[in-house]
Amino acid sequence: MARRATIIGFIVFVLFLAALIISYIPKARLEANRLASQNNMRELALFAAHHAKPQENRNAGKLPAEIPAGTVFLPDVPPDLRLSWVVDILPGLDQKKQNTAELLTQIDRTKPYLAEPNQRAGKTRLVVLLCPQNTPEVPAEGPAVTCYVGIGGLGADAATLPVESPKAGAFRYDSPTPFDRITDGLSHTLLFAETRNEVGPWLRGGFATIRGLNNAPDALPLVGGQFGGYFPNGANFALCDGSVRMFSPNTSPDVLFSLATIAGNKNERILGE
Repeated sequence: MARRATIIGFIVFVLFLAALIISYIPKARLEANRLASQNNMRELALFAAHHAKPQENRNAGKLPAEIPAGTVFLPDVPPDLRLSWVVDILPGLDQKKQNTAELLTQIDRTKPYLAEPNQRAGKTRLVVLLCPQNTPEVPAEGPAVTCYVGIGGLGADAATLPVESPKAGAFRYDSPTPFDRITDGLSHTLLFAETRNEVGPWLRGGFATIRGLNNAPDALPLVGGQFGGYFPNGANFALCDGSVRMFSPNTSPDVLFSLATIAGNKNERILGE
């Protein structure tokens, strides 16, 4: 009888332990993917340490003084038909993880996104641009996408604004953003965000790779709508200093609107308009 009770007790213990393990695995996987996504964003944010112009500055090891333009500028070509900011950071990414420097040789910067060589290069899947929690599925012959987008400022059309605009953000389509214009401080200005909303090709300029925080009355919620959607507890955002923060769905929109601009205290006036 005692032996039977011991066996039953052992079975109960094993079942209890199995239940704990089964419930723990999804949580552990979620946390691991959250950290992996944040690491991807940190790597992207550190592009500033590799993007120095002119070329001799990069060779001399000098740090840059600007965030590169959001697109590879081509006269008379609209932003959504240009190449994206990703082109400029390819050599600075971890080459042990993926040979993105070699990929850069396949891209023709003098031609728009729809040009044949760029269409071929754009099918290459970039690991650093994909959130491991729920990687978007795309057709085999379709363009590879990005889960991370640059922040253009406040408003759906923010990336078209000049740097002097109080609604301008870190990324603008036509020209770089000097660090000295980020008067709110690098650690208080958004640079990248996760998104599952209308993910687009990583090589394409425009909405696919840069977005403003849409503050229209009928716009989607900022966290879990316009941005995020991969993790139940919030959305990851990278800031201009390379740090990454997760904002919950309960974060006040005014906080994110303020962080989206480079204008410092001026954004208090914007939010009051």
